[in-house]
This record gives sequence, structure tokens and C-alpha cells, in this order.
Amino acid sequence: MAYRTFVDSNGAYWQVWDSQPTKVERRITQSDRRNLKRFPWNGTERRSGLDRRTVSQRRITLAEGYGSGWLTFESLEEKRRLIPIPHDWESASQAELRTLCDKARRIAKLDQGTSVA
Repeated sequence: MAYRTFVDSNGAYWQVWDSQPTKVERRITQSDRRNLKRFPWNGTERRSGLDRRTVSQRRITLAEGYGSGWLTFESLEEKRRLIPIPHDWESASQAELRTLCDKARRIAKLDQGTSVA
């Protein structure tokens, strides 16, 4: 994860970093990938129900476009996200970082330091 800081035209201090998810929910669409029978199973089905996973685990589904990562811009007053991550943003000038921040979408900034899209 790269990390940068800059000051905007109003004098506000911003932090910016990239976020690249490592595990993304594969079932993004409602389509059933089990219909693709490359090697059809001829044995008895041991699983039952609509959710046939044998291990229950918490999964996070990302909104469209976020699977390849995003930039987060944060100041004391607000937080923003930009998708996709621009090529070579780590070496961008202060002016280029300000332009990217202006293009980023504002998101809610919670008191606990976490955010909700």
C-alpha cells in the first residue's frame, strides 16, 4: 500500500493511499455458475439447500469497479474514493494529486474513523 500527503488549494491537509482487496466475493452476479458443467458429477449429491457451502464464512461483496482497488483521500473534514487507481499515482505531483482528489467521490466519514460508501 502506497501512501502520500498533499495540501489542497484551501490549505487543507490530505492523506491518500491505495487499497487493493485480496479476496473478493466471486459470486457478484445472480447467475449460477454451477450450470457450467465442464466435468459433470455423476455421484450422489451430499449437500442440500440453496447455500451448499460446507464452511460458513463472512464474505464481503464489493460494488462494481472496486474489485481492482481504489484510492482513498482523507482530510480532517471529509473522505473520498477514486476508482480505478490511476497509473503511477505514487509519483504524481502535488497539483496532480489535487486534481485526482477533485475527481474522487465523497463518502460518509464516521466519527470512529471508519467510513461507509
